[in-house]
Amino acid sequence: MTKEVFIASGIVFGIVFGFLLKRSRFCAAGLTRDIVLENRWYNAVYIPAIVMMEAFIYFLMVGSDVIPGPKMADFSLFRIGLGSLMFGVGAVLCNGCIVSSLLKCGDGRLIGWISVPIFTLSAYTAKGGWLASTTKSLDKVWSVPDTLLANLPISPIVLAGVGMIIMLWALWYVYNTTKLGFTIPGRYTGWRHIVFEKIWPKEMVVMLIGIWMALGFLFSNWAGRNGGFGITTPLVSWFEFFTAGKSLGWASLFVLGIIIGAFITAWLGGEFSIVKPRLQSIVLTVIGSVLMGIGAVWASGCFIGNVMVGTAQFSMKAWYSTIFIVSGVWLATFIMIKMRTFTRN
Repeated sequence: MTKEVFIASGIVFGIVFGFLLKRSRFCAAGLTRDIVLENRWYNAVYIPAIVMMEAFIYFLMVGSDVIPGPKMADFSLFRIGLGSLMFGVGAVLCNGCIVSSLLKCGDGRLIGWISVPIFTLSAYTAKGGWLASTTKSLDKVWSVPDTLLANLPISPIVLAGVGMIIMLWALWYVYNTTKLGFTIPGRYTGWRHIVFEKIWPKEMVVMLIGIWMALGFLFSNWAGRNGGFGITTPLVSWFEFFTAGKSLGWASLFVLGIIIGAFITAWLGGEFSIVKPRLQSIVLTVIGSVLMGIGAVWASGCFIGNVMVGTAQFSMKAWYSTIFIVSGVWLATFIMIKMRTFTRN
């Protein structure tokens, strides 16, 4: 198979990823927010389960020389912390992170088509626009090497394997203690109901997501890119494609696939409808998208790039970023609870 074919596989990975997120109602920012908003303590299990399953498969491939290992660079504690905090706050204002905005684009919610362009333009501004000099200068503030993986006392395969076993047990426990005792009748029957209408258990879907994200490293590498799922830089690549004619890669097609996957799932599940946002939602989304766009660049990643990919590579930068993204989500949640400004969009 040619390199072009593997690049094109990015859109397939995006479609399946979008499908899995839609079928399980999985939103990383929403799950994190609802730990404090709705006291859903068990939400703390889902993302670590994805990370450990992804990490185990990833390091198996690295250890077998199927794909190259991660490249760890120095990072600024100040820039990563500030950007991550901004991203977390922005995700709550948008009622979901940038991946949720992509899903909204696909299922007919116009708020998604407001969020994604603003996020992309904001990210470009921080990455290559008038804020680029600020971004570079922040790199020099409190810079440290990313040495977590190199200093692990045991093999990352063993560590990830143990973590995966613990998380699988936790998923089983959560499933058995939180599952609903009733089902909501659907409009469809047979395969269409099961595949496109029925809400799949998150406990099952997070395992599928973990495997799918690990395979993303493999196909992305075959396409000439050393990395896993990504959102921010791929979205910026679309802006650069339309404005400067730059080429698109595996991850560029991946983000497009998320929108297509959400659309297919919503259409065949009878959920697609054009939903116009309220003014309050628009205002909060614009502010939140700007914070997420700039924050994602300063944090060198978002919920996907840092919390669900970089952590699986045992990057100290990603784990550090995760602390501040979660803190940003919870901070904004507490503030919005006090202000009674939560909206659904």
